[in-house]
Amino acid sequence: MTKELKVNWREAFFILIPLIILTSLCGCEEKKQSNTVSQDPQSTAQIMEESTGKTVIRVMMDLPTSIDPVSDALPKSLYGLPGYEQDFILQVESIEAKGINRDNALTRLRTEIMAGDGPDLFICAHRLYGGFSADPEDMPFFRFPEKAMSNHIFLQLDEYIEKAEYMEWDKLQSVVMDAGKNEEGQQILPLSYTFTATFFDKDYTPKSKLPMTWVEMIEDPDPFIRASAANIRLYDIIGDLADYSKDVPAFTEEELRTFATKEFTVRKALAEQISLEEQPVTSPVELQNFSRYDISLNREKEYTIVPASNLLGGVTANITTFAAINRNTRYPDEAFKVLDYLLSPKIQQTSPLFQSRMEGLPVYVNTGDENTPPGSAWKMNESNFKGIYEIQKQINIAKFPGPLDVCIWQVETEAYDEKTLEKAAHEQYVLMEMLLAES
Repeated sequence: MTKELKVNWREAFFILIPLIILTSLCGCEEKKQSNTVSQDPQSTAQIMEESTGKTVIRVMMDLPTSIDPVSDALPKSLYGLPGYEQDFILQVESIEAKGINRDNALTRLRTEIMAGDGPDLFICAHRLYGGFSADPEDMPFFRFPEKAMSNHIFLQLDEYIEKAEYMEWDKLQSVVMDAGKNEEGQQILPLSYTFTATFFDKDYTPKSKLPMTWVEMIEDPDPFIRASAANIRLYDIIGDLADYSKDVPAFTEEELRTFATKEFTVRKALAEQISLEEQPVTSPVELQNFSRYDISLNREKEYTIVPASNLLGGVTANITTFAAINRNTRYPDEAFKVLDYLLSPKIQQTSPLFQSRMEGLPVYVNTGDENTPPGSAWKMNESNFKGIYEIQKQINIAKFPGPLDVCIWQVETEAYDEKTLEKAAHEQYVLMEMLLAES
C-alpha cells in the first residue's frame, strides 16, 4: 500500500508540474494581452474594457520605417497626457513591414472598415520611393488617402481643431496640412513631411536669384544650380500627379515624356561637366538620409541650402506620416485628444514616435529653432534653421507618396535612351490611368 502510494505521488508530481507551468504561462499571456492584439482586436478591446473599466482606443500603427524602431514609442509619447492610463488606454496594433503577416493584417483591417468597424485611430507612414526607404512593392495601407477622404472613411475634424488644447494650428506647415482636407473639411492630420534640397558649403553663393522654376534651374549657366535641379526625383518635379476629382493623371502622356526627356538630358550633360567628387549632396530633409551623407544641421558647420523647384517654381513636399480618426469610431473625443497631444510642439520635437518611427520633418514650422529642446534630433544651429525655415515658405504642393510615384520612378530607372524612355513613359502612364480608375 505504501509503495503504491509513493508511486502515485510520484506520478502526480510529474503531472502537476506541467500543469503549474502551463497555468503560469496562461497568466503571463493574460497580462500581455493588454499590450498586444489577438486575431480579433475588436473582441479583445471589449474584453479589456470590461476587465479594466477604462475606455480602450484601438490604434492601427503602420510605420514600417527602416530606422531602428522603439516598440513602445507611442505610449512613451503620451505619458504626460491627462487621462491617459487613468480614463483611457490604447490597444496598439503595429503592422509588420513586409510578408504574409502584413498582407493578412491589411486584408482583415480593410474588411473591418468596410463592415463599419475597424480601429479608432490610424497612424500611417508613406515612405519615400526612388532609392530611399521604400521599394516599388512597398505600399501604404491607404494607397490614395485623397480617395479615402472622399469615400468617407475618416472623421471630419474642424470642430475638434477649433477646441484643441495642445497643438498650435497656425504654426503647422499650412500647405502640408491643407493636403489633409477636402470640400468636407479637415480629415487627415499630417504629422511629418520632407522635401529635397542640395546642401553646399556655406562659402558657395548662387549667382542667380532664387527661387526659380525647375526649367529655369536646368537652363541656368551655374552647373551647381543645374545639379540641384537634376538630382531631384521626377515625381517631385511634376508635383501634383493626379486630378482626383476625375481619377486621371494631372498631365498628359506627352508631357510626362517631355519632362522625363529634359531630366534625362540634363543629368547626362552634368555627368560630363561635374566630376563625381564635385557633385553636391542632394537629399530629402530626413534624419536617416542626413546620417548617410554625414549632414548635421546642429553642429558648427553651416550650409547653403538650395531646394530643387518644381515646374511651378515652388517646392514639393512629401507627407511621410499622417493620422486620421475612423468615422466609425466609438470614441472620437478621446481619439482626437491623442492626436491633439501628439501635435503639440514639444512632443513633435522630442518624442520617440517622431524621432524613431517617422521619416521627415515634424509639421511644426519652428522645429529646430533656438527654443527646440536640447535632446531633440532636430535641433539646428541658427543659420541652418533659417535655411530650412525659408524653404518651408516656398512649399506650394504637398502630396502623399504612393503608387503613382512608383510609376514615375520607373520611367526614370528604365530610361537609357530616347527609345526606352518613350516606351517606359507610355507603359507607366497607362498603368497610372488604370490605378486611378480602380481607386
